[in-house]
Amino acid sequence: MFPWLSENASSVQAIASVTSAVIWLVYLQILVGGIRRSKRAWLSINRGAGSGMDAHVLISNLSNEPVYLRDILMKVRTGDETKQAFITERQEYAREDLDTALSGTLQGPLQGGDYRSLGDLHEIFARAGVSTDAEEIDKIDEIEFVAFGATHTTAGACKRYRMSRDDQGQTQLDPTRMQTRRLSRWRCRRIAKRAAQEAA
Repeated sequence: MFPWLSENASSVQAIASVTSAVIWLVYLQILVGGIRRSKRAWLSINRGAGSGMDAHVLISNLSNEPVYLRDILMKVRTGDETKQAFITERQEYAREDLDTALSGTLQGPLQGGDYRSLGDLHEIFARAGVSTDAEEIDKIDEIEFVAFGATHTTAGACKRYRMSRDDQGQTQLDPTRMQTRRLSRWRCRRIAKRAAQEAA
């Protein structure tokens, strides 16, 4: 065996070098992928404290880096009709009742691990111009919240809910799926542009 190795030393060395290079490339790819994932914005939308129409909707930043929350869009589907409105500005509060000017908006930086309440359902519906009368709520098929943010690139997330009633007849907000869906940069731009055009 040793004579064979001596005779083919150059070939063995070349194979070993190529194998080592491939291993290092794999390690590099894993490392770069991990860094990219850690820097990727990850927003989560969930129902929070309270029950019925007093339940709050929360948006959380699950990424390591801060995300600047830019806009929140609400879509309400009733039969064949879809109504959508930006609910970023907290219009339900008078300016003199706010502690600071920033208290009147949902815009602003959201640190990693932090969350922000969009308000309870009464407040959110009022902002979107949607009636909270029981008869009108019963007509709603689906509600969707879309969040637009930014880090070094555009970040977006959306989650859909259905309205239902529990055994006591109290309104409930039930997610159609547990996980918040992430939106691509292209889809964020398309949704925001369409919503802005329809709101104009």
